[in-house]
Amino acid sequence: MLGVILVVLAILFFIVFVLTGWVIGIYNWYQSIKQDLNTQWSNIKTEYQRRADLFYNLAESVKSHKKFEKSTLIEVVAARAKGLTGSIPNQKKQIKGMEAAFAKLLAVFEQYPNLKSHTHYEKFMEEVRITEDRINVARTSLNDIVREYNVGVKVFPRNIVAKWFGFRVEAYFKADDYAQDPKSYRVSLD
Repeated sequence: MLGVILVVLAILFFIVFVLTGWVIGIYNWYQSIKQDLNTQWSNIKTEYQRRADLFYNLAESVKSHKKFEKSTLIEVVAARAKGLTGSIPNQKKQIKGMEAAFAKLLAVFEQYPNLKSHTHYEKFMEEVRITEDRINVARTSLNDIVREYNVGVKVFPRNIVAKWFGFRVEAYFKADDYAQDPKSYRVSLD
């Protein structure tokens, strides 16, 4: 009889040991995946910050180049339009004015074989596309992690451990209503 009791106790101890290990394993899995969720949310915030920094810096750069090229071309066109009129001393002033405008333009052409505003617009648009792709990948990754976590919260027998320790279903990333309106993302480059 004592041998049977010891065997039953050993079996019960083994079952309790296995169940305790199983609960601890599932609890640790929930904790790990919660950290993955937090990390992915941080990654999304980082990408949004990159977007904000990028939009501001590139917009300012494009504005700056556009303004410089516009003023340079206006000076050159104005100097050319004036032509050489009036007295010889007046013509010498006009020539010096034209030379100054052309020297400025020549410096631009030496640094940049062609005016670069359109190149900056193209670069801006490429960076916008890359940033939006990165944001989309981060959102998709978050939703993949949320799905894995939510399945664990809902399926048997993991749902038992989830209820014991208060793990609840997480919300998927969802775009705000205003994000559906492309006008909300306009950036003025003038």
